[in-house]
Amino acid sequence: MNPFSLLAGLCFSLSALGIVTANSATCELGPGEESHTVGTDSTGSIWPWQIYQSSPFNPPELEISRNGDPLAEGLVVFTQSLFGPVNSVKEQAPLIMSDSGQLVWNGPITTATNLQARTYKGSPVLTYWSGVSTATGNIGRGYGNITFLDHTYRDILTVCPQLGLTIPDGQVYDCEADLHESFVTDRDTLLISAYNATPTDLSAIGGPEDGWVFDCLMLELEPTTGEVLFRWSAIEHVPVTETRFPLGDAGNSSFPFDFFHINSAINVGDFYLINARHTWSTYFVSSTGDIIWTLEGETGGDFGPLPDQGRFHHAIAHNVTNSSISITYFNNFASQVDNGTRPSTGLELQLCLPPSKSQSPVLLQSLSDPAQPIYDESQGSTQLLPNGNVFMDYGQIPILKEYGHGDPNGVVKWTARFARDNLAQSYRGFKQVWKATPYYDPSLVVQRGNGTCAMGYVSWNGATSVTGWQILEGASQESLTEVGKISHAGFETKFRVKEACIQAVALEGEKEVGKSDIACV
Repeated sequence: MNPFSLLAGLCFSLSALGIVTANSATCELGPGEESHTVGTDSTGSIWPWQIYQSSPFNPPELEISRNGDPLAEGLVVFTQSLFGPVNSVKEQAPLIMSDSGQLVWNGPITTATNLQARTYKGSPVLTYWSGVSTATGNIGRGYGNITFLDHTYRDILTVCPQLGLTIPDGQVYDCEADLHESFVTDRDTLLISAYNATPTDLSAIGGPEDGWVFDCLMLELEPTTGEVLFRWSAIEHVPVTETRFPLGDAGNSSFPFDFFHINSAINVGDFYLINARHTWSTYFVSSTGDIIWTLEGETGGDFGPLPDQGRFHHAIAHNVTNSSISITYFNNFASQVDNGTRPSTGLELQLCLPPSKSQSPVLLQSLSDPAQPIYDESQGSTQLLPNGNVFMDYGQIPILKEYGHGDPNGVVKWTARFARDNLAQSYRGFKQVWKATPYYDPSLVVQRGNGTCAMGYVSWNGATSVTGWQILEGASQESLTEVGKISHAGFETKFRVKEACIQAVALEGEKEVGKSDIACV
């Protein structure tokens, strides 16, 4: 008996089962397959990360749970950065991922906040802040710029405000936009926050007469020129006695007292909605800078007592009329006052206008996960989605959640974790529809294994509409011919290769939208 006949029969049987062996004579293209491996750290200090053959990025391997109900349309838009001194994530970057955990776009490796899809001059853009996040006596602030990317990821604008700020200990930064706010308005301007160290009498709160505070500024800029169109100063409108934050050892020029701590600002028509963490208050401000009304998180301010106390972050106005307004918040109960006693919530309040102390705000939603109460001390965001769901980012706790609608207490449909608690953060996070075709080419590599078949790996960082790949092969770069089409299987798609040289053409349906360089082994 020919000893090779059994081996040949075995190879035939394996091929019939759809298994390609190293010695298989066939290297047919086959279907496209999703491709990534998961990197881990032997010490366990770094959260698991994704690894690709065709791209250098290392986004987090999301730990996802869902209840099986339909989710809102859109992609998960957030920023991953370190929280504290421990090297807890593989990379810090602005990220867009699918709700199944696939990478869509990996931005530059940098400390970033507030990545969002917005509209600027009638066109879709991505914007994000990047720069230096400060520590020691100036902790919790940032100095940096705001980047605008178009739908091809071209950098169309970088806003680098130079505001002449006084910064503790004479520190100097090239760009002085704070990390908390970078909001593109519906009139194509940019709202930013800034912190200016300012001499102030603090004797009314037990501090020195010659004390210092951080004066929180809200500035409206013309993005292309940097011209300041509007300036609002907290110290000029809010007495330091309204702070809810303890003075402690702060109040000198090296350690100014952060009595206000601006954490969000948006425009509401010609008005502004400004939120302050350390006064527990939201301020509705006129175009001349006057405070029209205040909603305070415990007393109600100009309104009646709140149905549920608030430590407000990320104030966003909805359904604004002359007689009412609703506001969503990330409600941070894990402040210095309530730390560890009540979980953070996604809060929606309806306010009757004009304000009256005889009318309390109406509680529309207060969302938390009873199976996973989260006690978050800083940051966070709450977003109403078009289908009625609510998306929440838990700030310094690296968790994202999508809640269902129809229940004021919420039903958790989806949860994702991207790091360990209090070691990494996402300042804000959103679920947004974003469609983009990069100006740069797809990335392709081919690797020869031990057998006759090689493997091709193709990815296109940021592409959102690719449905498949046309694969060309040939013995040389000059002899490429189409061998077939494969499905787009994820951020990186792998496939079998027979010839020495290959090229991948990105398809949107039958339309060619991009083409890789030729890769040869």
